[in-house]
Amino acid sequence: MARRHSHDGGGAVLRVFARAIAILICGLINGGAVGMPAAGTECDLKAKDAKTAGPDCAAAWLDTHLRINEIQSVGTAESYKLRPSPFMLTLINMGSKADAQQLDFGEPPIQSQLSLGARSLTFDIAYDPEGGAYEHPAGALMAGQFLEDSYIATMSKPGFKVIHILDIDFNSSCLTLAACLQSVANWSRKNAGHLPIIIMLRTNDDRTPMPGATTPVKFNSGAFDALDNQIRSIFAPSELITPDMVQGKFPTLRDAVQASNWPTVGASRGKILFVLDDNAGKVALYRGSRRSLEGRAMFVATDEKSPAAAFITVENPLTAAAAITKDVRAGFMVHTYSDADTKEARKGNTRRRDASLSSGAQIISTDFMRADPRIGFYEVRMPGGKIAQCDVLLPAKRCSGQDAALEDTGLAFPEPPAAKALPRH
Repeated sequence: MARRHSHDGGGAVLRVFARAIAILICGLINGGAVGMPAAGTECDLKAKDAKTAGPDCAAAWLDTHLRINEIQSVGTAESYKLRPSPFMLTLINMGSKADAQQLDFGEPPIQSQLSLGARSLTFDIAYDPEGGAYEHPAGALMAGQFLEDSYIATMSKPGFKVIHILDIDFNSSCLTLAACLQSVANWSRKNAGHLPIIIMLRTNDDRTPMPGATTPVKFNSGAFDALDNQIRSIFAPSELITPDMVQGKFPTLRDAVQASNWPTVGASRGKILFVLDDNAGKVALYRGSRRSLEGRAMFVATDEKSPAAAFITVENPLTAAAAITKDVRAGFMVHTYSDADTKEARKGNTRRRDASLSSGAQIISTDFMRADPRIGFYEVRMPGGKIAQCDVLLPAKRCSGQDAALEDTGLAFPEPPAAKALPRH
């Protein structure tokens, strides 16, 4: 069970002090490459763009002026997923060769993905308040797959479980949400200058149509309260970007994001942001009677007209590029997919990947941040191997080709004074 953070004053001071030391050490090791100009450098942070802020000052300018909705990055779509066993793939293939191909891939450990440059992660979670609901997958029995004692022991305990498809695709690098989030937290605290990590959660409570399948525990309002508590048991308030922080004094969250009230890049370094990326019914359960998302730990992916609108998920940028661009220009954060079901990877087709980048979507999910030799050479990374780039919809002069200054190893620039709303792009 993850340790709950103490919120006493002394403990908070110690955490802030420890984080400051970690950032300082990281900055010294990397030559102060992120956000902090070299010693003796005078930066004009009121300059009109990053290029004219002064020598070695681009990072400081970008951290001060760019908002997090003005950068693009890549992350993983099933961040926890491991390749099914040969036994399971044989069983799946008997029913559908196409289904077997879709599931025949896996991701590296969470911390490896973050070190590779993933700045968004996605976890499919099953609710298991009593424990044991998912410890004996029906597919394992049918396929003759042996389950490790450690798997059964972990799955027998209460808590949110991380599973791609119940009873079928259940091999995960972190079996519980607590373990997945703790892995993120550990990496984040060791790499304190990182760009914000966006974690998307999807509920998994649909029964798989097969003999002996598990009857999943349905999510309800109590489950979502427990989910918020899980997040806050692992991340301190200072480590999170929440809807209330973005909404500020605006009447609704939607009003806030349309007024460009997203935090700056510099103020967001080292922080985590959660999004419930689910259907309308689940989003309604999570919101309850709130006007927006007051008091909640997560944002939600919803439609543009909702008072809670801040994030919007658009599945396919090939068919909805114009809609994505419109939403980005309106101030929303848009999440899209550069590939799906291994189809693009198996064909080496980059059209969807290219469309996701050119659409302006800020969050691009893929199953192939690095190529899988068993499938092909297809992979999805930021152009030039960057971790992030200025959004392609921004006026060119705003970043002046200084995207490399966004690199997130080192010392983040101190939080600037409250900024005025930026013009929409």
